Amino acid sequence: MRSPRIHIAFLVALSFALAMSLCSEQLPRITGETLSGRQVSLPSVSAGSAAIVCIGFSHASQSQLKSWADRTSEAFGQNGRVHVYLVAVLEDARLVRGMAVHGMRSRVPAQQQDHFVVVYEGERELKRIAGFRRSEDAYILLLDPRGEIQWVNHGPASDAALQELTDHVHSIQRSE
Repeated sequence: MRSPRIHIAFLVALSFALAMSLCSEQLPRITGETLSGRQVSLPSVSAGSAAIVCIGFSHASQSQLKSWADRTSEAFGQNGRVHVYLVAVLEDARLVRGMAVHGMRSRVPAQQQDHFVVVYEGERELKRIAGFRRSEDAYILLLDPRGEIQWVNHGPASDAALQELTDHVHSIQRSE
């Protein structure tokens, strides 16, 4: 019989390998429209800069997405080398898309609407790349200047998660 320590060590190693397999993967092309009406494509819109992409897959993720948006904008908003984008995925919301976008436009300040992207396709690939588990979670991806994913997280914003994100951003900036 194997000891529990061997099982734990195996699970830790497997978890690390899975996390590393997500990192350094190129973000698939995300095409959408900002709330200000501009057509954009991620990661190309942020090419040459690090980017934090906060993704919501449902209305239930709205509060977590807003919390991440507020905290990342506060931490990196003045840093011209880091762009923060919010992405609302509305592929399955066919009947209420217009109403949903109208509601988002009314709640998001005009100066932030250029960085809020509404996406209508590619949900399956985005869920895969983000490690989707729960529709009420926000999914956070950190991209390096080449558009490669360097960090992934999901769930509510926390001091610990924001510090980890900040450490990764600084690591990317040091290697540029």
